[in-house]
Amino acid sequence: MAECIVSEALNASAGKMGLDNTEALISCIRQGDCTALSYYNHDIARQLADLLGSLSKDIRAIYAHDYEGATPEEGSFEDTPPIPCVHMIIWAQRKTKALDALVETMDRAMVQHHRHMLGLTALERVLDARVVDDQDVRTRTGYAALLKSVYQPPIQIWCSDRGDL
Repeated sequence: MAECIVSEALNASAGKMGLDNTEALISCIRQGDCTALSYYNHDIARQLADLLGSLSKDIRAIYAHDYEGATPEEGSFEDTPPIPCVHMIIWAQRKTKALDALVETMDRAMVQHHRHMLGLTALERVLDARVVDDQDVRTRTGYAALLKSVYQPPIQIWCSDRGDL
């Protein structure tokens, strides 16, 4: 699945940028083109959200946030080229070890395919997913507080049809 997600994201992003092939997109990403990386990360986030949402009945909604910029852990774009890192907030009815394991498994698979397909051998993480539950959303605790942020709200990229809190 991860190989298919990476391949589809490369194709879709290359098309959005008007590039002839995925190799041109990979070259742009390696050279630090933030626009290329933004398209790519957003497509990865959308596809991962669809997959995770279909695999877990506990997930209510999935949001992408800050996929256009670096976090302090990733370093500054001025120092090093940007790397693929998809930041997500997963709103689940409840936090479970099964959901954590699913997210970790998807991240490991994505890292493997990024290392292979994009040549990013030093890459250690692709998916930065934070799980929040109904209680967190009700009390606006931790990452759940971002869901109602007026300054930089995350973008909802997947929603279940099971209703809201």
